Amino acid sequence: MNLITISPGHYLPGTGFHDLIDEVTEARKVVNRVVQLLRVASVGVIQVVDNTSTSSAQNLDYIITHHNKTSRKLDVSIHFNATSGRHDTGIGTEVLYQNDKMRSFANKVSQSISNASTLRNRGGKKRINLPFLYNTDQPAIIIEVCFVNSTVDVAIYKEKFEEICIAIANELIQFVKPGHPMIKMIPQTMSLEVPNVEDDSNSLELKSILDKTISTENFTESNLIDQLEEVLTNHEVIKRMIEKGISENTIDDVWLEKFENGLLTTSDLFGLTTLMVAATLK
Repeated sequence: MNLITISPGHYLPGTGFHDLIDEVTEARKVVNRVVQLLRVASVGVIQVVDNTSTSSAQNLDYIITHHNKTSRKLDVSIHFNATSGRHDTGIGTEVLYQNDKMRSFANKVSQSISNASTLRNRGGKKRINLPFLYNTDQPAIIIEVCFVNSTVDVAIYKEKFEEICIAIANELIQFVKPGHPMIKMIPQTMSLEVPNVEDDSNSLELKSILDKTISTENFTESNLIDQLEEVLTNHEVIKRMIEKGISENTIDDVWLEKFENGLLTTSDLFGLTTLMVAATLK
């Protein structure tokens, strides 16, 4: 079950703020890592990325439409902020909200990022004129990780990237699943490129949260592709499949470790499920 839909702000690199770092490039890195952490924690998440728009208006429509197409409890957009000129002092992190019910949560997220990184805590900021906040139909926040034109902010962000992502992931988890175990440090063994399950491109690859997906060209029925993609984009279902194979002594527990560390491929899973089914025929 999906609980969170998250997206990086803007569309192609260079369409957001750009100074010491590029907002779009870094927002995508943060989203990719947060998505990985949420999936390892068995929290349903959908990632929306806009690679098709050619204007800000198109981008906002794309992001909002794709968020609203999903079933979820929380909408999140990741951004980086900027002021005029270059600054050699820290400016900080902040979280934007519109609905007053989200004020406390926005403050918590900002505080957690600050605690994890030493970025100055600017807190929750109410904004009533941001389309993402007033046009998404579930509770929503915009996380402004830091300022791209602050040498202090950027240095902290680069050094504390992982801690920042874990802090964000943990606060999102507690919003949608209060009391869920907190994420601690997890080895970053996966590429920061995470497959997007909400992407309108005409891809010939099977949608999968696993590494190294496969082509759809050799499938003879589109219905089978749809059914497979429902499984391959569901972290909890894949985990339960592997655990079942281990409990039945069909596969080794090393496969669960590979899955949790992001090293299991789509082909691996197909091979494992073939062995599991074959074992039932003996």
